[in-house]
This record gives sequence, C-alpha cells and structure tokens, in this order.
Amino acid sequence: MRRYLTVAVLALALAGCAGAPAASPSGPGSTAPLATPASLPASSSPTLSTPSTAPTPSVRTITIELANGKVSPNGSRVNLAKGEPFVLDITSDRNDEVHVHGFDKEIAVKAGKRVKVEMTADRTGRYEVESHHPEMLIVVLQIR
Repeated sequence: MRRYLTVAVLALALAGCAGAPAASPSGPGSTAPLATPASLPASSSPTLSTPSTAPTPSVRTITIELANGKVSPNGSRVNLAKGEPFVLDITSDRNDEVHVHGFDKEIAVKAGKRVKVEMTADRTGRYEVESHHPEMLIVVLQIR
C-alpha cells in the first residue's frame, strides 16, 4: 500500500510540474508547433533585453567655417552640459590649426577638406576655440 501511495504522489507531482498547455498564437485547435531553443533562428539573442522607449540623444554639432580671412561663428557662445558629447565640424579655405583651450586639442585643418572631431564636455568652465593662422576666436564653450 505504501508503494502505491508513493507512486501516486510522484505522479501527481510530475503532472503539476508540467502545467497547462500553452495557447497557440494561431488560436484554439491550431497545430502550430511551439518554438524551443533548438528550433529558434540562429540570429536570436540568448539574452533578455527590455526595449527602450527613450529617444537616443542627438549629438550637438558645432559647425565652424574658416573662409576669406574670417571665422564663423565669430566668438559666439555655445552652452553645453557637463558630460554632453559634441562634434566640431570644421571646413576651411586654407591650411590652419584649430585649438580647443582647456582640452589641449590641436586640430589640423587642410584647405578644402572637412574635419569632424568628436569630443565630450567632461569638465566645467569656459573654453575658447580659436584658429592659429591667423589667431581668431571662433567660439566659446560654456560648460556647466
């Protein structure tokens, strides 16, 4: 008797672990097979991820033009938040160097070529960006 009781308890335990059959996405009565790890496409990622609804922050681009002995922008201030990424997008009609003070960044500029430099406002303060040939203030970065 004890043996039958043990077998009955094990059978009930196993039946409880199996759970109810999952509903098919095609509706009741459908014979569509369930996906198992072995039947998933090779491109499926094994890690779980939560989709993000937050928009990807855009990177601020500061367009700089050196032409006809003038610079644009001409001493304008650009406000940035500490940690904010930004890009200096520089074009010039002459060979020059652009210096970002406080970041000790020297950017070689070739006539007729575009140079894009990605940076991060990783410190607070006021930093001038200037050309060297001739020396002219281009923009002031105000980082808070």
